[in-house]
Amino acid sequence: MFAITGASGRLGRLALAALLERVDPAEVVALSRTPRAAADLPHVRRRAADFADPSALPAAFDGVRRLLLVSTDRTPGRLALHRAAVAAAAAAGVEHVVYTSVVRAAEAGNPVPEARDHGLTEALLTDSGLAHTVLRVNVWPEMLLLSGLARLAVAAGELPSGAGAGRVGYVTRPDTARAAAALLAGDGGLAGGRGEPPGRVLDLTGPGLTDAEVAAALAGATGRPVRHRPVADEEVAGALTALGVPTALAAAWGENDPFRRAGWFDVPDGGAARALLGREPVGLAEFFAAHRRELLGG
Repeated sequence: MFAITGASGRLGRLALAALLERVDPAEVVALSRTPRAAADLPHVRRRAADFADPSALPAAFDGVRRLLLVSTDRTPGRLALHRAAVAAAAAAGVEHVVYTSVVRAAEAGNPVPEARDHGLTEALLTDSGLAHTVLRVNVWPEMLLLSGLARLAVAAGELPSGAGAGRVGYVTRPDTARAAAALLAGDGGLAGGRGEPPGRVLDLTGPGLTDAEVAAALAGATGRPVRHRPVADEEVAGALTALGVPTALAAAWGENDPFRRAGWFDVPDGGAARALLGREPVGLAEFFAAHRRELLGG
């Protein structure tokens, strides 16, 4: 059987839909810590799986051959939750785990706060003896929409940041889901199957873009002038707040500017996205064009 954790979440739902295009629904288990939220999922088996309740996980993973472990966003305490899930998967005899991580997660000296738990989870998988594939995902452009930053930048005609010439290889959430589903299904190419490496790491990334190129993509998609305005690190949060970005989001986004400037999100494209998707990943210009109405405030 194939199973997906967090199946009622944004990424999990998309991965489940993509998986059902590849395998028999009778062989799919949707795992969620909130079973009520999974009530509207397609006609697949549904099981409760709360990483905070390790005693219930063996039953959730029973009979699962290949598992997509969608990283939880609950912090602090995320590493403990992942440790419980990995231990339960090993105890249940899961044959292969696909884990959604972030780029450069295990790289020495990585200062990105988000990377720490992911790097340590990767180590847990290695130490567990489980055959696994780590899908290290770059930044979702959806975050530019959810934060309101992209729409507000279009309205103001400027995108302020301190990222300088730092590049980010944006890759969309739907493409992430489809790539993860391909790995889970064990379809050919990089997706592997029998004989796949026991501890493989793949980078899922798009072409690296600077914030000046992001601003240009916003302008191209909306027909409105948008320029990149460089600001000092200590001024980024204030500049974003002035645009209308909520204070907490502005602070969090600004904290990443030095990391982007230093190249921590600029990852060489090894071709994993093309191999797993069977096409080029959706680029930022195409993504913005698909959301033109939202960017214009419609």
